[in-house]
Amino acid sequence: MLEILILVGVLAGVGNRAHQRGLDRSTFVAIAASGWAVFFVLTLVALGPLGLFLRWGWVGGVWLFMESSHGGAKVSEQSWQCPDCRMYNDGGTLVCLCGYKHENAPAEIAADEKSPEVDEKTASEFD
Repeated sequence: MLEILILVGVLAGVGNRAHQRGLDRSTFVAIAASGWAVFFVLTLVALGPLGLFLRWGWVGGVWLFMESSHGGAKVSEQSWQCPDCRMYNDGGTLVCLCGYKHENAPAEIAADEKSPEVDEKTASEFD
């Protein structure tokens, strides 16, 4: 049961990071979850304790592949500061936590999300 709770948290992180990198979050979450499920069944049938390492190795491999994919956007290696909330983001992040899209982010990323208005009081908290 604990492993499933950890899996849910990791899959949420995979989805969030895929979204930030301009990739389809549902694709990477589905690939990671289905691979984990296949190795779980194989663990019950034949693999034994080796299956635990293969399950999490699969999820880690999906994460590493996702981190090396750029989603077709030109990703800068330099960090950038969000003009809305003034938070610093690493170069691979295309969407700030406040919802602001980086200038190199593809148009389909967060198209339905609008950047929240940040007043001076909130912006000064990030300084």
